[in-house]
Amino acid sequence: MGFQRIRDNFELVAKYGDGVPLYLFSDMFMRAPNLREMFPVNMKSQRERLMTALAFAVENSGNIVEITPYLHQLARSHRKFGTEREHYAQWAASVVNTMERFSGSAWDEGLEREWREFLAVLAQALADGARQDSTVRPPRWSAEVISHERRTIDTAVLRLLVGEPFPYVPGQSVPVEVGQWPNMWRYYSMANVPRQDNTIELHVKADGAVSQTLVRKVQEGDVVQLGAPVGTLTLNPNTGRNILLVAGGTGFAPIKAVLEHVTRLPVPPWVSLFVGAREPDGLYDFDILRTWAERYSWLSVRAALSEIDDQDVATSGTVSEVISRYGRWDGYDAYVCGPPAMVESTVSVLRGNGFTDNRIRLERFASAVAPSQRFAT
Repeated sequence: MGFQRIRDNFELVAKYGDGVPLYLFSDMFMRAPNLREMFPVNMKSQRERLMTALAFAVENSGNIVEITPYLHQLARSHRKFGTEREHYAQWAASVVNTMERFSGSAWDEGLEREWREFLAVLAQALADGARQDSTVRPPRWSAEVISHERRTIDTAVLRLLVGEPFPYVPGQSVPVEVGQWPNMWRYYSMANVPRQDNTIELHVKADGAVSQTLVRKVQEGDVVQLGAPVGTLTLNPNTGRNILLVAGGTGFAPIKAVLEHVTRLPVPPWVSLFVGAREPDGLYDFDILRTWAERYSWLSVRAALSEIDDQDVATSGTVSEVISRYGRWDGYDAYVCGPPAMVESTVSVLRGNGFTDNRIRLERFASAVAPSQRFAT
C-alpha cells in the first residue's frame, strides 16, 4: 500500500510544530498513565525525537522494507525503557487521535483507516525488532564505576565493570543512565576493545546534566545503567587501504578503540593519527598514544593546538589544517570523531584531498535520521 494520503496529511499537521507532539504525549499519558514514568521530567528532546522518527517513517511509508533496519534499531533502543508490545498499540492510538485533532475538515474515515493500517505495520516492525533483540541480549546492563579520573576541570575518564557480558564493536557508543537523572540517557563511546573482564572505559566532558554528574558527582562504587550499544564508527579491516584517524575532544574515545582494534590485526596497515584541541589540557589522554607510537612501527601520532602556540607540545592550527599540511592521503580510509565543527571542517579537507564518502567513517546512529524538508517539523 502506498499510504500517499498519510504523507499529505502529515505534511499538513507538521505545520503546527511542537503543539503536535505535546498533544500526542498528553493523549498517550492520559490513555496509559503508567507510561509517564518511562520518560524524563523534561520532554523537549523526546518530543523532537518522536516527530523526527515519525516524519522519517511517514516519508518512507511507501517502502517499509527499506527502513526496517532503522525500525529494529529503534526497538532495540526502546527496550532499555521497559517498552512492551502493547505500548506500541497505545502510541499508535494516540497518533491517530493527534492527526485527527490537527487535520480539521481534511479528516475522514478513509484517512483514519489508512493511518491505522500504516501504524499497524510500524508497530509490527518495532515489535519484531524488540523480540529478535530479546533473544540475544538483555534490555539493559548494570555497571559499577571502578575507576574515576579527573583529567581536566571538565573531563573525566571512567572505568566501568559491567555485571554481565557486554558485546559491542570497537568504535560504538552506549547510552548511559545515572541515578540522579532517571530515564535521561546520554551516549558515550567505549574507548577500548571488548575485554574478557567486562570492563569498559568512557571519556566524559561535563557539558550536560548526565555528563556533569558523571564528571563531578559519580564516585567509585556507584552503579549506572547501560543500554544497547550502537554506532557505525567501526573498523573495516578488509579495504586494503591505510588508515587516517582524526579526533577532537572526547571524540578521541572511539578513535582510541578503533586504534586498539588495529593493534589486534595480524598485519596492521599504516596508521596516521591526529588529535586536535584548543589548549594542551584537551590532549588529556595523549600519553598513551606516545607509548603506542614507540611500540608500533606502523603508527604515527600528531597533536594540533588551535589556540595556543606551543611547538614542544603540538603543531599549531586546527586539526583539519594540520592534516592538510601533510599532503594528500591517497590510499587511506579516514575515521573522524569530535565536535561538530571540527568534524565538518575535517570532512571538507578530506573531500578536497580526493576522499569519497565511502572512505570516510563518522559516528552515525541508526536512530539518527533526518526527514526531507517537506516533512520537517
